[in-house]
Amino acid sequence: MEPALTRLDLNLLTVFDILMQERNVTRAAERLHLSQSTVSHSLARLRQALGDPLFVMTRREMVPTERARALSGPVRSALAMLEQGLRQAEGFDPATAHRVFRIAAPGSVEHGLLPSVVERLWHQAPHCRLEMCELADSDYERELEKGELDLVIGFAGANHLSPRLWQEEWFCDPLVCLSPLGSHLPEQVTPCDLVARPHIHTSSWGHSQAMVDHWLADQGVERALGVRVPSFMAVPQLMATGRYLVVVPEMIGRHFCRYYPLRMHPLVPPIPITYLMAGHRLTTHDSAINWFKTLLHTLVRERLGPSALAFRKSS
Repeated sequence: MEPALTRLDLNLLTVFDILMQERNVTRAAERLHLSQSTVSHSLARLRQALGDPLFVMTRREMVPTERARALSGPVRSALAMLEQGLRQAEGFDPATAHRVFRIAAPGSVEHGLLPSVVERLWHQAPHCRLEMCELADSDYERELEKGELDLVIGFAGANHLSPRLWQEEWFCDPLVCLSPLGSHLPEQVTPCDLVARPHIHTSSWGHSQAMVDHWLADQGVERALGVRVPSFMAVPQLMATGRYLVVVPEMIGRHFCRYYPLRMHPLVPPIPITYLMAGHRLTTHDSAINWFKTLLHTLVRERLGPSALAFRKSS
């Protein structure tokens, strides 16, 4: 029997991969920098070569057939491995490389470390740039496999990342309580002290806030939430009312106390938070991503000190 690959123009696999992602010829053509007619012709050739319609039009989108779904994973993996091999062959020179690093990260990393990361990137890799999106309720295997993201910053112990991703501890940062100046809270705050006032809840999806609630529940107390916000942006203005307490990572607490009339209190017992880097195994040897990981490790060592480092690796 004639091998399937001899009947197939391998360039068509890229068209198939993008169509699987977009489910729309127009959007696929835009991403591929081709005309719609070229993409449609490529799809017709694929259908003929594989003996399957691959996509069926509905009112909203092109729905893949069972054959297309079965092909999707192997094709994406093969293309990702080829892309990785080409990058390795080229090497990565940060001084001359043109690259977009795409990461998902929690709001604490965006607020506390993003400006320093961008500044470091500007000096060491002037033609590269960073795109960051907020950490969401996803296991991120699909986004990383498709190349939509290079790295995900998550939390140890949160069980929100696919076990098929590689994971590497980045740094540790304990949670602290912030109070308005003159609040008369003790220097170190216990669970009973923490429920004395209503709280600002600082995330629409957040591991740290869940840990606070578990920490309080273990002591048989529960906090009242005064306001829920999706990020740290409004915290200083809300704290200026004098009505609230807020629990945040220490790097955020130090930043706020430097610029606003707030006081920082360690929690007793402490609530440590460990941040992870995670990525797809297909990019384990990607020289650009490995360089960027080294940049992140170096930055944390310089900004937060040796006590925050966590270089233990797990698979």
